[in-house]
Amino acid sequence: MKPVKALGQHFLRDPEVLQDIAALTDPAHASRVVEIGPGEGALTAFLVGHGPMVYAIDKDPRAVELIAARFGDRVTVSVGDATTHDLDAIAGAEGAVIVGNLPYNVGSMILRRILALGPTWRRAVLMFQHEVAARIVATENSRIYGIPSVLTRTRAKAWLVRSVPPSAFFPPPKVDSSVVLLEPLAVPLVPDAEFPAFEKFLDRAFAMRRKTIGNVLKAEREQLDALGIDPGARAETLSPEQFVALWRAVSAAER
Repeated sequence: MKPVKALGQHFLRDPEVLQDIAALTDPAHASRVVEIGPGEGALTAFLVGHGPMVYAIDKDPRAVELIAARFGDRVTVSVGDATTHDLDAIAGAEGAVIVGNLPYNVGSMILRRILALGPTWRRAVLMFQHEVAARIVATENSRIYGIPSVLTRTRAKAWLVRSVPPSAFFPPPKVDSSVVLLEPLAVPLVPDAEFPAFEKFLDRAFAMRRKTIGNVLKAEREQLDALGIDPGARAETLSPEQFVALWRAVSAAER
Protein backbone atom coordinates (compact mmCIF):
# COMPACT_ATOMS: atom_id res chain seq x y z
CA MET A 1 0.00 0.00 0.00
CA LYS A 2 1.43 3.38 -0.99
CA PRO A 3 1.87 5.64 2.04
CA VAL A 4 -0.06 8.91 2.05
CA LYS A 5 2.01 11.80 3.39
CA ALA A 6 -1.07 13.81 4.41
CA LEU A 7 -2.06 10.97 6.76
CA GLY A 8 1.39 10.80 8.32
CA GLN A 9 1.82 7.20 7.22
CA HIS A 10 5.11 5.47 7.97
CA PHE A 11 4.50 1.73 7.95
CA LEU A 12 6.44 -0.29 10.51
CA ARG A 13 8.02 -3.29 8.81
CA ASP A 14 10.93 -4.41 11.00
CA PRO A 15 10.06 -7.97 12.22
CA GLU A 16 12.10 -7.65 15.43
CA VAL A 17 10.37 -4.42 16.44
CA LEU A 18 6.96 -5.82 15.52
CA GLN A 19 7.59 -8.91 17.63
CA ASP A 20 8.74 -6.82 20.60
CA ILE A 21 5.61 -4.66 20.46
CA ALA A 22 3.37 -7.71 20.18
CA ALA A 23 5.09 -9.31 23.18
CA LEU A 24 4.59 -6.14 25.25
CA THR A 25 0.95 -6.00 24.21
CA ASP A 26 0.52 -9.57 25.50
CA PRO A 27 -2.73 -10.27 23.60
CA ALA A 28 -3.13 -13.73 25.15
CA HIS A 29 -3.95 -12.14 28.52
CA ALA A 30 -6.25 -9.39 27.24
CA SER A 31 -10.03 -9.32 27.00
CA ARG A 32 -9.62 -7.64 23.61
CA VAL A 33 -6.93 -5.93 21.56
CA VAL A 34 -7.52 -2.49 20.10
CA GLU A 35 -5.11 -1.46 17.34
CA ILE A 36 -5.03 2.17 16.28
CA GLY A 37 -3.87 2.68 12.70
CA PRO A 38 -3.06 -0.88 11.54
CA GLY A 39 -2.02 0.33 8.08
CA GLU A 40 -0.76 -2.65 6.08
CA GLY A 41 -1.46 -5.06 8.94
CA ALA A 42 2.16 -5.95 9.76
CA LEU A 43 1.59 -5.68 13.52
CA THR A 44 -1.94 -7.06 13.24
CA ALA A 45 -0.45 -10.33 11.96
CA PHE A 46 1.45 -10.69 15.25
CA LEU A 47 -1.65 -9.93 17.33
CA VAL A 48 -4.29 -12.22 15.82
CA GLY A 49 -4.70 -15.83 16.85
CA HIS A 50 -4.00 -15.39 20.57
CA GLY A 51 -7.60 -15.70 21.76
CA PRO A 52 -9.21 -12.27 22.06
CA MET A 53 -10.76 -10.41 19.15
CA VAL A 54 -8.67 -7.67 17.56
CA TYR A 55 -10.54 -4.40 16.99
CA ALA A 56 -8.84 -2.01 14.60
CA ILE A 57 -9.58 1.50 13.39
CA ASP A 58 -7.82 3.36 10.62
CA LYS A 59 -8.50 6.71 9.01
CA ASP A 60 -7.51 5.32 5.61
CA PRO A 61 -10.31 3.33 3.90
CA ARG A 62 -7.65 1.48 1.85
CA ALA A 63 -6.16 0.10 5.06
CA VAL A 64 -9.56 -0.99 6.33
CA GLU A 65 -10.24 -2.89 3.10
CA LEU A 66 -6.79 -4.48 3.22
CA ILE A 67 -7.14 -5.59 6.86
CA ALA A 68 -10.62 -7.01 6.25
CA ALA A 69 -9.46 -8.96 3.20
CA ARG A 70 -6.29 -10.22 4.88
CA PHE A 71 -7.65 -11.31 8.27
CA GLY A 72 -11.38 -11.86 7.72
CA ASP A 73 -13.42 -12.41 10.87
CA ARG A 74 -10.32 -12.56 13.08
CA VAL A 75 -10.30 -8.73 13.09
CA THR A 76 -13.18 -6.29 13.45
CA VAL A 77 -12.01 -3.26 11.49
CA SER A 78 -13.65 0.05 10.67
CA VAL A 79 -12.83 3.47 9.28
CA GLY A 80 -12.19 5.80 12.19
CA ASP A 81 -10.12 8.77 13.30
CA ALA A 82 -8.65 8.09 16.74
CA THR A 83 -8.70 11.82 17.54
CA THR A 84 -12.52 11.88 17.31
CA HIS A 85 -13.68 8.24 17.32
CA ASP A 86 -15.61 6.89 20.31
CA LEU A 87 -12.64 5.07 21.82
CA ASP A 88 -14.61 4.09 24.90
CA ALA A 89 -16.86 1.92 22.74
CA ILE A 90 -13.96 -0.28 21.65
CA ALA A 91 -11.12 0.39 24.10
CA GLY A 92 -12.98 1.02 27.34
CA ALA A 93 -13.70 -2.66 28.00
CA GLU A 94 -12.33 -4.20 31.19
CA GLY A 95 -8.96 -5.79 30.46
CA ALA A 96 -8.51 -4.33 26.97
CA VAL A 97 -5.05 -3.58 25.62
CA ILE A 98 -4.40 -0.74 23.19
CA VAL A 99 -1.59 -0.70 20.68
CA GLY A 100 -0.61 1.55 17.83
CA ASN A 101 2.07 3.17 15.72
CA LEU A 102 0.61 6.65 16.10
CA PRO A 103 0.97 9.44 13.51
CA TYR A 104 3.49 11.94 14.82
CA ASN A 105 1.25 14.96 14.36
CA VAL A 106 -1.63 13.62 16.50
CA GLY A 107 0.12 11.21 18.87
CA SER A 108 -0.18 13.47 21.92
CA MET A 109 -3.86 14.09 21.24
CA ILE A 110 -4.58 10.36 21.01
CA LEU A 111 -2.64 9.76 24.22
CA ARG A 112 -4.83 12.28 26.05
CA ARG A 113 -7.95 10.50 24.82
CA ILE A 114 -6.64 7.12 25.99
CA LEU A 115 -5.76 8.52 29.42
CA ALA A 116 -9.30 9.92 29.67
CA LEU A 117 -10.82 6.45 29.22
CA GLY A 118 -10.47 5.56 32.87
CA PRO A 119 -8.71 2.57 34.48
CA THR A 120 -10.63 -0.22 32.73
CA TRP A 121 -8.02 -0.86 30.04
CA ARG A 122 -5.13 -3.12 31.04
CA ARG A 123 -2.22 -1.55 29.20
CA ALA A 124 -1.25 0.47 26.15
CA VAL A 125 1.79 0.05 23.92
CA LEU A 126 2.21 3.13 21.75
CA MET A 127 4.78 4.41 19.28
CA PHE A 128 5.65 8.11 19.24
CA GLN A 129 8.28 10.40 17.84
CA HIS A 130 11.15 10.04 20.32
CA GLU A 131 10.92 13.63 21.59
CA VAL A 132 7.24 13.15 22.41
CA ALA A 133 7.88 9.81 24.12
CA ALA A 134 10.60 11.40 26.25
CA ARG A 135 8.18 14.12 27.39
CA ILE A 136 5.57 11.54 28.34
CA VAL A 137 7.92 9.77 30.77
CA ALA A 138 9.77 12.91 31.95
CA THR A 139 9.86 13.80 35.65
CA GLU A 140 9.74 17.22 37.31
CA ASN A 141 12.80 19.49 37.24
CA SER A 142 13.48 18.46 33.66
CA ARG A 143 13.37 20.91 30.77
CA ILE A 144 11.16 18.51 28.80
CA TYR A 145 8.71 17.95 31.67
CA GLY A 146 5.32 19.38 30.80
CA ILE A 147 1.64 18.73 30.20
CA PRO A 148 2.05 15.20 28.72
CA SER A 149 4.24 14.23 31.67
CA VAL A 150 1.77 15.45 34.29
CA LEU A 151 -1.35 14.12 32.58
CA THR A 152 0.22 10.70 32.16
CA ARG A 153 1.40 10.38 35.75
CA THR A 154 -1.99 11.37 37.16
CA ARG A 155 -3.59 8.48 35.29
CA ALA A 156 -0.96 5.84 34.57
CA LYS A 157 2.53 4.48 35.02
CA ALA A 158 4.68 4.92 31.93
CA TRP A 159 7.97 3.47 30.71
CA LEU A 160 10.02 4.17 27.60
CA VAL A 161 10.79 0.60 26.58
CA ARG A 162 12.71 0.83 23.33
CA SER A 163 13.86 3.15 20.57
CA VAL A 164 13.08 2.49 16.93
CA PRO A 165 15.31 3.80 14.09
CA PRO A 166 13.92 5.34 10.89
CA SER A 167 15.09 2.28 8.95
CA ALA A 168 12.35 0.19 10.62
CA PHE A 169 9.68 2.08 8.64
CA PHE A 170 8.59 2.59 5.06
CA PRO A 171 9.07 5.31 4.12
CA PRO A 172 11.72 6.11 6.74
CA PRO A 173 10.77 9.17 8.84
CA LYS A 174 13.31 11.91 9.43
CA VAL A 175 13.30 11.34 13.20
CA ASP A 176 13.76 8.48 15.65
CA SER A 177 10.77 6.86 17.32
CA SER A 178 10.23 5.24 20.71
CA VAL A 179 7.77 2.77 22.20
CA VAL A 180 6.03 3.70 25.46
CA LEU A 181 4.31 1.18 27.74
CA LEU A 182 1.48 2.51 29.89
CA GLU A 183 -0.52 0.84 32.64
CA PRO A 184 -3.43 2.71 34.26
CA LEU A 185 -3.36 3.52 37.96
CA ALA A 186 -5.90 1.51 39.93
CA VAL A 187 -7.02 4.80 41.49
CA PRO A 188 -6.21 7.78 39.23
CA LEU A 189 -5.18 11.04 40.90
CA VAL A 190 -7.84 12.82 38.85
CA PRO A 191 -11.27 11.13 38.44
CA ASP A 192 -12.64 10.51 34.95
CA ALA A 193 -15.33 13.19 35.13
CA GLU A 194 -12.86 15.86 36.25
CA PHE A 195 -10.08 15.03 33.78
CA PRO A 196 -11.13 17.57 31.06
CA ALA A 197 -11.18 20.43 33.58
CA PHE A 198 -7.76 19.40 34.91
CA GLU A 199 -6.39 19.37 31.35
CA LYS A 200 -7.54 22.97 30.85
CA PHE A 201 -5.91 23.99 34.14
CA LEU A 202 -2.59 22.47 33.05
CA ASP A 203 -2.82 24.19 29.67
CA ARG A 204 -2.99 27.48 31.54
CA ALA A 205 -0.28 26.62 34.07
CA PHE A 206 2.22 25.71 31.33
CA ALA A 207 1.16 28.46 28.90
CA MET A 208 4.26 30.59 29.57
CA ARG A 209 7.05 28.24 30.63
CA ARG A 210 9.65 30.99 31.10
CA LYS A 211 7.51 32.78 33.67
CA THR A 212 7.17 31.76 37.29
CA ILE A 213 4.05 29.94 38.44
CA GLY A 214 3.13 32.99 40.51
CA ASN A 215 3.14 35.23 37.43
CA VAL A 216 1.23 32.72 35.32
CA LEU A 217 -1.39 32.01 38.01
CA LYS A 218 -1.67 35.47 39.54
CA ALA A 219 -5.29 34.99 40.61
CA GLU A 220 -4.34 31.80 42.45
CA ARG A 221 -1.66 33.31 44.70
CA GLU A 222 -3.68 32.54 47.85
CA GLN A 223 -3.87 28.82 46.96
CA LEU A 224 -0.16 28.72 46.09
CA ASP A 225 0.72 30.16 49.49
CA ALA A 226 -1.68 27.85 51.32
CA LEU A 227 -0.07 24.79 49.73
CA GLY A 228 3.48 26.03 50.36
CA ILE A 229 4.27 26.28 46.65
CA ASP A 230 6.93 28.88 45.94
CA PRO A 231 5.38 31.47 43.56
CA GLY A 232 8.89 32.05 42.23
CA ALA A 233 9.12 28.47 40.99
CA ARG A 234 8.40 27.46 37.41
CA ALA A 235 5.75 25.00 36.34
CA GLU A 236 8.27 22.30 35.43
CA THR A 237 9.37 22.04 39.08
CA LEU A 238 5.93 21.03 40.42
CA SER A 239 5.09 17.36 40.83
CA PRO A 240 1.83 15.90 39.47
CA GLU A 241 0.59 15.62 43.06
CA GLN A 242 1.23 19.34 43.61
CA PHE A 243 -0.63 20.23 40.42
CA VAL A 244 -3.59 18.11 41.50
CA ALA A 245 -3.64 19.69 44.96
CA LEU A 246 -3.41 23.20 43.48
CA TRP A 247 -6.18 22.50 40.98
CA ARG A 248 -8.42 21.15 43.71
CA ALA A 249 -7.81 24.21 45.89
CA VAL A 250 -8.51 26.56 42.99
CA SER A 251 -11.66 24.66 42.04
CA ALA A 252 -12.91 24.76 45.64
CA ALA A 253 -12.32 28.52 45.82
CA GLU A 254 -14.29 29.07 42.62
CA ARG A 255 -17.35 27.21 43.87
